[in-house]
Amino acid sequence: MAVMAQAQTKITPKLQKGFKAVYTEVATNNAGGTEQKITSETEYVVSDVTADGAVIDITMTSIDAGQADNGPMGKLMSLSESVMKGVCIKVRTDAEGQVKGVVNLDEVKAKVIQLAGSIVDEIMKESPEVSQALPKDVLMSQFSEQLTEESLIASLTNSGVLALNGKTVRNGATESVNNEQGMKLKRMYFVVGKNIITNSTLDMTKDELKEFVLKQVEKVAPDQAEMVKQNIDAVMGQMSFNVTSKSTYEMQDNGWVKSIKTEASQDSMGQSVKQTSEITLKQ
Repeated sequence: MAVMAQAQTKITPKLQKGFKAVYTEVATNNAGGTEQKITSETEYVVSDVTADGAVIDITMTSIDAGQADNGPMGKLMSLSESVMKGVCIKVRTDAEGQVKGVVNLDEVKAKVIQLAGSIVDEIMKESPEVSQALPKDVLMSQFSEQLTEESLIASLTNSGVLALNGKTVRNGATESVNNEQGMKLKRMYFVVGKNIITNSTLDMTKDELKEFVLKQVEKVAPDQAEMVKQNIDAVMGQMSFNVTSKSTYEMQDNGWVKSIKTEASQDSMGQSVKQTSEITLKQ
């Protein structure tokens, strides 16, 4: 037990110009009883190395979201993944591979918004009733707000291939992180041989949850924000909040991951979502 308690490792991936790694991911999302399976392949290429760090080109080269089987709602559920196909995100890292910025942010935003608009137009043409529940301008506004450098960095560092880069991981270590929805989580680390296990749980006070709910309402239903604010205690009494996530990272000697298995669940604002993901090194 004493040896395990002292176990720690520093994650510093190989950053040599021209280095390439390709990963496949099989993910399932279950929201409101609708399950969707998404299979994708993503390429990571170290395109430049400097004295301060490196530039890694990340490109999703293929995706199968099973959209035909899930209709318009299935397409909307997978929109954030589908619009990334073929878009190269150039991330700037420090010397230890930790993501610090997005080099081509404007280019990524322009391409993604254009593709998202085309997909949304297609969905609403096939199913006009969708536009009544989710007007295109509201949907695109929400989508555009998520395309910030901060949100892109968070999506790459909260989970996935680059998430552990630059970290010194030891048994029992904890840190505070925010998930893609902006909820604060407490994450605990465990080291078992070449495997690193992370367990994350919701870590927000009642006041922080109130603030989170109000921000979400302001985004999706601004006309109801004041009413919700005046009745926030009653609203909170009708909601439960629970977020958990467990990931197992299998590492290689070169500091890049070999595989990642994740199970996550979220119950907030009346919506329950369960997700599983398995990322595997292809080459």
